[in-house]
Amino acid sequence: MHLTTFCWNSAAQGFEQKTTEKELGVNDVLIRTTHSGLCFTDVHAKSKGCGLGHEGVGIVQDAGEAVTHLKIGDRVGWGWLNSSCGHCKTCVSGYRQYCSEARGFAFSDLDQGAFSDYRIVNSAFAYLIPESIPSVDAGPLMCAGASVFEALDAAGTRSDHRVGIVGLGGLGHTGVLFAKAIGCDMTVFSSSTQKMNDSFLLGTNEYRTLQDASKRSYQRDGEGVSSVEDPAPMNIDVLLITSNEVPNLEPILPCLARRATIVLMTIQQGNLSIPYMPFILPGHKLIASTEASRENHLRMLEFVARHKIRPWTEEFPMTSEGVSKAFKRLESGEMRYRGVLVRADGT
Repeated sequence: MHLTTFCWNSAAQGFEQKTTEKELGVNDVLIRTTHSGLCFTDVHAKSKGCGLGHEGVGIVQDAGEAVTHLKIGDRVGWGWLNSSCGHCKTCVSGYRQYCSEARGFAFSDLDQGAFSDYRIVNSAFAYLIPESIPSVDAGPLMCAGASVFEALDAAGTRSDHRVGIVGLGGLGHTGVLFAKAIGCDMTVFSSSTQKMNDSFLLGTNEYRTLQDASKRSYQRDGEGVSSVEDPAPMNIDVLLITSNEVPNLEPILPCLARRATIVLMTIQQGNLSIPYMPFILPGHKLIASTEASRENHLRMLEFVARHKIRPWTEEFPMTSEGVSKAFKRLESGEMRYRGVLVRADGT
């Protein structure tokens, strides 16, 4: 089967399409791609020259003889993870994303991506999409949505919790939408006030800048926004770090409740630094969360359908020009809040 995917050509400094050959395995499905979300992980992977895109949506065109839960014509999506050993303790317990042999986008199947005409995927890593979720929304859910849902679940988030979200981008804005649906109050932390109005439109209760997180709070006041100096601590129970880099946590820690849970979702190469005593004495907990388990991926889709959640997206044609424009919007910080590439024949 001929599979064509957009890649970055570093010599030409542009995006081009590459074609590879791949046979359909007994456990695989062949998917005709219609949509793909654009994640900042694609920016990190661009220089590898690999097939780009890992928030794919499309229609099953063929299925291997061992596939029983998907059929031709099904609308499915796939995310970052595409394989694991399947038999270790971690996989058997449901957390295959943490398997030592787990492989995903930009680490395996380098000739394939979601910015493609077709994609062959192991059917265990493809997810049937509920009819009520539009394909343009389903793309961002395959990575951003699944990852945020997993993080909230890992932290044991309840409706009586206040959730703090650091970074209002593709992940962060999805976190606001999900926490709102759970019934949580929310505080968004961002580098400036640029996204404050969007934050309130998304449903957050409070906005703080990272520079003076513990010294100033912006809150909705009727139809306007009020600024409160030296606000009382907001007692954040769950803090999601969704920014491109982990920020200085020192001004954020005073905003946390005792025994709060901090969830690291950021992918970065640098080291993590935390003020020791302000972290230890309140009994805080630090956990990491990346991809979602298969169970939580499916639960997330049901959750989105039930609560009629719609990510904020910008659409681009899946062409060289469209891919280039989408990357420029994302890399410049102008994307609001998830780019979605759409094939001309996408339905």
